[in-house]
Amino acid sequence: MKIINAHLHLIELDKVLPDQEKYLGLLQSIPSFKNLDETLALISPESVLKQMEEAGITTSVLFACYAPLLYASNEFVSRMCEQHRDQFIGFASVDPRDKNAPQVLEHAVNVLGLRGLKLHPPLQDFYANDHAVWPIYETAAALNIPVVFHVGSTPFGHMVKLSQANPLLIDEVAVAFPKLNIILTHLGTLWHNETFMVVEKNPNVYLDTAAYPYEIKELLTMKLIERLGEDKLIFGTDFPMPYERKTHRMKDYVCCINSLALPLDIKEKIFSKNLESLLRAK
Repeated sequence: MKIINAHLHLIELDKVLPDQEKYLGLLQSIPSFKNLDETLALISPESVLKQMEEAGITTSVLFACYAPLLYASNEFVSRMCEQHRDQFIGFASVDPRDKNAPQVLEHAVNVLGLRGLKLHPPLQDFYANDHAVWPIYETAAALNIPVVFHVGSTPFGHMVKLSQANPLLIDEVAVAFPKLNIILTHLGTLWHNETFMVVEKNPNVYLDTAAYPYEIKELLTMKLIERLGEDKLIFGTDFPMPYERKTHRMKDYVCCINSLALPLDIKEKIFSKNLESLLRAK
């Protein structure tokens, strides 16, 4: 069975913060990063490719991210995709407060070859329904690329505001841009029901499964899938983020989905077919 991991980060550590000690100190203050050294050891292409092989994952979507802590430039992601053509699909990022963001996105797609857009409202300090960022969505719609929004719990302490991660904000975007395909993350982690409402209501909104494994097992039932739509779920792991205070292993996520009492054709859709349909949608 083909498996695509639709939620992957590689971080440019030398560019995240000018002061490396400050960066590491911020991470160590977050309970999720209890085993920080183990997490940092994962942040290399070699580690990613090894985990993908162990998990049976053929391809991963690598996110650029113009934000503190998770910084990775469009150029960096493009280089990774060039070096590992069969393993990586690149999604761009932009600074939502930059007036030139639409042009940056056009360049990322048309010149750098990236195939989607990732936005992280809490870390990028903006509200997804702010009309000031409408030109970014207009550009993404014109380029016919999906936009991924982080929603739900955001474990970065005083650096972020949870109100910016509210999935209900995306409803206004989905209504204003009905031809824009949108992917929400993490099953809405701890904002599950609100996220499910937005996905159920809007034909152009999808949902990735990069939640904690226990959440996946509790929430991703056949009844929920029937309600949201079997074409709406997309497999992801949020590598290299720890979960349940454990060091990240992509294999755990693959095993988790495989353990669910779901028909094989539904698992195939979640693992690859739904994302592939989005990426080739016209």
